[in-house]
Amino acid sequence: MPRFRSFHRSALVVAVMALASSACGPTELATPSGPQAERLIAVTFPDASIRVREVNRVEQSLQIPAEFNEADVIFLMDAGEEEWEIRGVEQGGNTYTVDQLGEIAATMEVMRALSDGLEGYLTATGAYPLLDDLVGLRELVPDYYPADGSMEDAWGSAFRYRVQGDDYTVTSTGPDREVGSEDDIILITGSFVAA
Repeated sequence: MPRFRSFHRSALVVAVMALASSACGPTELATPSGPQAERLIAVTFPDASIRVREVNRVEQSLQIPAEFNEADVIFLMDAGEEEWEIRGVEQGGNTYTVDQLGEIAATMEVMRALSDGLEGYLTATGAYPLLDDLVGLRELVPDYYPADGSMEDAWGSAFRYRVQGDDYTVTSTGPDREVGSEDDIILITGSFVAA
């Protein structure tokens, strides 16, 4: 009989310890290095260009200043059950969700394709097309921009285009669809710049 009590008591102690440890929440995740953070971000944004500058931890959250598709951003991550999860990204005083970032990345990809078309046109003709908007680009330069290429950003707004001297500017009004706001996406002669 003493053997049974000893076993029963040991089993009870193990069960209480297991219950207590599960009540403490998920296991604390290790703070990722810069390259590890880049790999974590690349899971969500596999086609993006990412360069992490540093990883800052505050309790169960990370703030990761980085270059994301040529823009300076801060990735915000929270500890999940088993891994870090992107909560959002700060850029220019605004915080964006993962879905909004996907839309921004898609818009930037279209803008890069437009830029490639404009550069091809420059190489062939010696000047950028002089248009009021990009809709005419498709008809004017079919060899430089695909006929089925988008002329709108991810939010359904037409890109704005202008030529000034030796430079061109392609602009998306961004998620808020307002001209001249902080979330505009601006490409000047092949390089993205802050609004």
